[in-house]
Amino acid sequence: MVLLGVIFLGYSIKTDNNSKLGGIFSAVNDITFFSATTTNATSTNAQDATNITGAKKVTFSFSRGGTTGANTGTSTFSVQVSEDGSTWTTFNKLVDNVSNSISQNLTRVASVDLVAATTTKNYSMDLTYDLFKYVRCIVFEVIDGDHTCKATIGY
Repeated sequence: MVLLGVIFLGYSIKTDNNSKLGGIFSAVNDITFFSATTTNATSTNAQDATNITGAKKVTFSFSRGGTTGANTGTSTFSVQVSEDGSTWTTFNKLVDNVSNSISQNLTRVASVDLVAATTTKNYSMDLTYDLFKYVRCIVFEVIDGDHTCKATIGY
């Protein structure tokens, strides 16, 4: 007697817009830390600092544009982490979305400069050896521009 069987384990994620995505996460949370026009911004309010306890992956989208005027300046984005929500440290292991050969290590950075362009760049937190409770986004502007910082968090 031969017993053949197939077991299908299906995963789906419900996001805040109720769409389903395949993957290994039990939940996905989309966060907008800020959308600022022609000003420096820090997600310092309690609602802007996001609890990432238990997160498996965190990916940030940093955007710069010129919808309110000229777009000749620079937006410098960084991410800070905290254990208690009041003492913050710059996270120095944002993984850049660049091509690497097999022999190269991932490119990690502490900050991202978007210069005189309307663009969005994605960076992920390298959480291989780290565990943090809170995360927030920071941008410093030189001259002008619009800035947005968003994150997708997989649990």
